[in-house]
Amino acid sequence: MKDKRLGELIISAISDYGDETLAKTILWYMKNKKKMDIDEISERPEEFVAFLKDVYGPFEHFIEEMMIEKISQAYGVPKENDLVTMIKKLFENKI
Repeated sequence: MKDKRLGELIISAISDYGDETLAKTILWYMKNKKKMDIDEISERPEEFVAFLKDVYGPFEHFIEEMMIEKISQAYGVPKENDLVTMIKKLFENKI
């Protein structure tokens, strides 16, 4: 299930660690080089986290934590230890 709300939260978290221009650049790279649209993250969480690791290297964990926090607050669900698990649980239950 594609989810625009999740995409907006992802953009917000990326912008928090840079700015909107950086977020747009990273998303452009994801779409054009990795062939993944922002609204496909809910369907491809493992690929998305692998992409974050490629882009952010050892700092990926900080971005992932920010995304987990934003998702938890926005959807009113408990935080998980990692982003892949959080996204999978969120969309398995169709919250």
